[in-house]
Amino acid sequence: MHGTLDTFGVVEILQMLGQARSSGTLHVECPRRLTDVHFVRGRIAETRDSTRVATDTAIGSQLLRRALINEAQLREALGRQEASPRPLGTILVESGYVRQADLLDVLSRQVANTLVAAKLETSGTFVFVRDPKAAPVDFITIDAQSVLLEISALGGAYCLAAEMLGQSNTVLVRNSDYQTLPRSPLTMGRDEFMVLGQVDGQRTVREITLASRLEEITVVSILGKLADAGVVLVKAERQSRADDDVELQAHRDSVWAEVSQLLDDISESPVDAAGPEPH
Repeated sequence: MHGTLDTFGVVEILQMLGQARSSGTLHVECPRRLTDVHFVRGRIAETRDSTRVATDTAIGSQLLRRALINEAQLREALGRQEASPRPLGTILVESGYVRQADLLDVLSRQVANTLVAAKLETSGTFVFVRDPKAAPVDFITIDAQSVLLEISALGGAYCLAAEMLGQSNTVLVRNSDYQTLPRSPLTMGRDEFMVLGQVDGQRTVREITLASRLEEITVVSILGKLADAGVVLVKAERQSRADDDVELQAHRDSVWAEVSQLLDDISESPVDAAGPEPH
């Protein structure tokens, strides 16, 4: 199985590999990333994301950002991994530093974010190399269905945010009117504060994305959440190249096609890839 990213059906491929309980590695290559997603009997056993953009996508960084582990625990686990190579998440669970349920949630979001981000690039290739003799594994794996649900959540949030923000040349400004600021608590993590800090009334969505040094899907989704809450406001659209004017719309349409297909498929026949975890 192989193809180009302009026809890359993330949902279709995950559904097929999950339902067929396939074993092998899905290689995704595009200008800013190289990604390998390893499958064992339809379950995702390991993901390697050699991201070429300046962002933390490693599972250790993701767990730290969510305060599920601390620096000392991560250093110890990395030392054990160097001495005896195994997935970091499995080592952290076996050490009692993180619950398996929390790790699975983060892993599902990590894989979904990687695949949706690759979809947004629209330029590149993918190939699935089948492994006809897959050996049992002794580390934690995740099922394709959980990743599909995360793709639905991530893609839906991105598309709604893109609809709210307009084009990539939209300039945003912080809302200084106290009376219109949200009265209910707004969940703000490190990424949210980092993105909000780049909103200065001069930068466009594209410039905020570059300055934040995070994935585009993350920045756009956060900006959409802040705009929906009234924390940031759309100021204007700066004059830009014609290609820039349609880029965010094209990305949204591409991702929305995937999300729509996923929602239709889930309502008709969910993927049954959970099964017993291989050991």
